[in-house]
Amino acid sequence: MKTNDGYLKWLKIAGLTLALCALVLLAFSAPAQLRAAGDNAVANGDFEGGTTGWACRNCTLSAGAPAQNGAAGQFTTTSRSARGQLTQTNISLEPNTTYELSFWARSANGNDVQVTLAQQVAPRTNYGLKNKTFNLTTDGQVFTHTFTTTGFTQPVNDARLMFQAAKGKGVQYSIDNITLTPTDEPPPPPPGGEMLIYDWNKPVTIAEGGFAMDKTSEYLSQNWVSPVNYADGRLYFRARIYSIPQNQPDMKLGFCFWQGDRENCRGNDVPGVPGTVETWDFALHDMWKKGGKEVDWTAPRKKMGFSVRDGQNDPVSNKTSTDWGGNDPNHWYPMNIRFQVVLVPHGQSFSGWQNYP
Repeated sequence: MKTNDGYLKWLKIAGLTLALCALVLLAFSAPAQLRAAGDNAVANGDFEGGTTGWACRNCTLSAGAPAQNGAAGQFTTTSRSARGQLTQTNISLEPNTTYELSFWARSANGNDVQVTLAQQVAPRTNYGLKNKTFNLTTDGQVFTHTFTTTGFTQPVNDARLMFQAAKGKGVQYSIDNITLTPTDEPPPPPPGGEMLIYDWNKPVTIAEGGFAMDKTSEYLSQNWVSPVNYADGRLYFRARIYSIPQNQPDMKLGFCFWQGDRENCRGNDVPGVPGTVETWDFALHDMWKKGGKEVDWTAPRKKMGFSVRDGQNDPVSNKTSTDWGGNDPNHWYPMNIRFQVVLVPHGQSFSGWQNYP
C-alpha cells in the first residue's frame, strides 16, 4: 500500500508540474498583436535605466536632470551642420492602428524638435509620423500627438523613433517619459468650424530659397470633403511684414498646396515694406491648377506654403532658377513675416482677424 500511495502521489505532482509548464508556454507563445491597448512600444522611455535602448547621432547623450521626474534623456548636438538625432530602433507596430505619442521635453534655448516614426532601413517608409514639429520652450511641458500607422499591412518590428534637433552645435534638450501607445480612439476629425491651417511667424531666410513650406501640419492629412465640406469653402489670408533688407514694393506672395504631380496656387500683391498688413481671400477651388489637375481634397497633401515673388511674378528663389529670378537674395532675405491662412467651410462665414492675434 505504501508503494501504491507513493506512486499516486508522484503522479499528482508530475501532473501538476506539466500543467504549470503548459500554462507558462501558452503565456509566452501568445501572439504579439494581442498586446493590450495602453502598452508602451518604447523601451526605457523614462530613462530610469540610463541611456539603454537609445542612440545619439551627432550628439552626446546622458541621463539626469532636469527631468519631469527621476532622470531624463539629456542630449546636446555636436555638429554645426548636421542635426543631432536621438533614436530608438526595433520598435514593434500594428498596421492601420491609432497611436498616441506622448513625451515631456524642454530645450535650453527654446529650440523646437522634430519627431519621425519610420522604417529603420531602406526605403525608410513613413510609418505615420514624419518631421512633426513640436514647439519646445525653456520650461518643460508634456506634448501629445495622435496618428494612425501607415505604409505597412502586417505587424512590423523595424520602426525607428527619431527626435531631431535644430541646426547648430551645442543645442541642448531634455526629454522624459516617452510613450507610444495604441488607443481605441481614432484621430479627431476636422472641427465643424474654421481652422487656422497655416501660421508662419519667423524670418524667411536665404537657406529656405524663397519657399516657406510646412510639411508636417496635421491639416495636410485631413479629409476636406467629408464629414465637413471645406473643399467648397474659402481661404482667408493675412500677411504682415516686419522687416526686409531692402524695400520691395512690388512683391507678391503665392500660396500653394502640393500633392504628387498636382500643384494648386494663387498669389496676391503684398508690398515688401515694413509695416505692411494685407488681407485677402478666395475660394479653395479658384486656385491655379498645374496641368488642369485640382488637388484631391479627400487625400493627404504633401506640403503647403507660400513663395516670395518679384514684380514680374518670378520666384525670388534658387530652386526655380540659378539667379534667383534675376534678383539679389541679400536684398530680400532674411524677411521677417507673419503669414496666416484660415480655411472656412462651405456655408459658414469667417469670424474675423480679430480672433487671430
